[in-house]
Amino acid sequence: MASSSIREVTTSATLEEKKKLRKEFNYFDMIFYTVAAIIGIDTLGAVSSSGGQALTWLLISAVTFLLPYGLLTSEMGSTFTQEGGVYEWCKLAGGRIFASFAAMLYWISNPLWVGGTLAVTAIAAIKIFWFGSSSYKFGGNNVTDAIVEMVIALLFIWGTTWCAIMSLRFGKLLSVYGSFVKLALLGVFLLLTIAFVFGGHASGQHLGASDLVPHNWGLIVSAILPVLIFNWVGFELQNGAGEEMENPQRDVPRSVIRAGITAVLAYGIVIAVILFALTKDQLSNATGFLSAFQVVSTVLPGPIATALGWIVALGVVIALASSGGTWIIGADRTYAIAALDRTAPHLLGRFSGRYGTPIAVNAMSGIVASLAMFAAIIVNAFGTGNIATLFQLVLGFVISTTTLSYLFIFPAYLILRYKYPDIRRPYRVPGGMVGAWIVTLLPLTYAAIASYFILWPTDANVSSVGRLTYELTQFVPLGIIALLTIVFYVWGQNEASNQDVIVDIAPGSEFSAGAGE
Repeated sequence: MASSSIREVTTSATLEEKKKLRKEFNYFDMIFYTVAAIIGIDTLGAVSSSGGQALTWLLISAVTFLLPYGLLTSEMGSTFTQEGGVYEWCKLAGGRIFASFAAMLYWISNPLWVGGTLAVTAIAAIKIFWFGSSSYKFGGNNVTDAIVEMVIALLFIWGTTWCAIMSLRFGKLLSVYGSFVKLALLGVFLLLTIAFVFGGHASGQHLGASDLVPHNWGLIVSAILPVLIFNWVGFELQNGAGEEMENPQRDVPRSVIRAGITAVLAYGIVIAVILFALTKDQLSNATGFLSAFQVVSTVLPGPIATALGWIVALGVVIALASSGGTWIIGADRTYAIAALDRTAPHLLGRFSGRYGTPIAVNAMSGIVASLAMFAAIIVNAFGTGNIATLFQLVLGFVISTTTLSYLFIFPAYLILRYKYPDIRRPYRVPGGMVGAWIVTLLPLTYAAIASYFILWPTDANVSSVGRLTYELTQFVPLGIIALLTIVFYVWGQNEASNQDVIVDIAPGSEFSAGAGE
């Protein structure tokens, strides 16, 4: 017989702050919120630059990673619906220390992403479509260029952060309308590409059917799979706001299915078009999608192409902001709940009574993103001077922290299946425990491979920066993150004012205070 509740230790601060939450997240919002989380245009070039085998692995990973990952998330997200999603799942599975590392990795990758690859791509979009080239220098020199880039990036970062600080009713609009803008950009790109190809403009060596066959395993494990996994993740993000959903038991599985189908179609069609419509020498890395858009827009008369370029640049910035803002909204709530649960200073978990959002951790995300941006721009201006190299370094670290967090999340599902076998699950992965093992091991294997090879890539994939430089940019920050997690955990455990409280968790419901401590 299915159990109606389980018991858990939470804290007085958690119970107090959850009183500020508002149910403002409906089914329609959840679909496009998840679409915004999964579909990103900043890495389309990184995928397409890997050649035809990237498309092959996109389709393979859609079946062997995205599908089981979606099934797993549908069960977890509709059963354990507490605010903080990922943190709560990992805590129930492995305890607070286990969950604190998962939450830190899950959270910190996002401000680094916003301040790194997203800000870099936003600047590149402005330079390409407004000034004709990603190598354009504002003011004609490195100093002025760096200053202007910082101003643009700060506006991008804090505009995105501000949307996360505002109420979910407002913040989710960035995700919803940002999804529309992304799909519109991809639609316009497809139309222009069709005109480009049939107009006879795509001359040169193209990819053929033989290029689809996997053949360079070093490239596959070091570059293709890590970026693909990074692109696919995001199903569980909406559960960061689990107690702000109107009906998570019903809506989580449905929104995951629809968002997943949309993502597969969007990525599959666009990457296929980029690969087969453009010539090999037109494919690039950091600005791949932007450069491809610029190439196919040559089918238009000059003035129209210029005007469209200005609009596209604004659309790209909005699309990037929607990706970053969506992840900030969900991941910040996840880390706020972790902080309230004594794995970090509970001040970081404080929610605004006015907006119902975790303003402290939102502000911390903005600060971390700004620091990452300053470092990236300075290194680019006075170090490598190469935006593709910068993109590789920043993207590598963002991917590693993201995939490492899933090494905690995926096993949590299987542990909870064994730990609470009789709890009522509104949605259950088909196939019993065999099915549960399959949907755990498949995505877990991908996450493990991606984590290992993004940290220790093959020599060919770090040739532009050197192995020592690349690995220092990966392992030194990871060491700092691990140390920070431990310091925050000790800090949170020693806060005498935030006491443990035993609660009953009814699947699909909020906490209710239990008997005794």
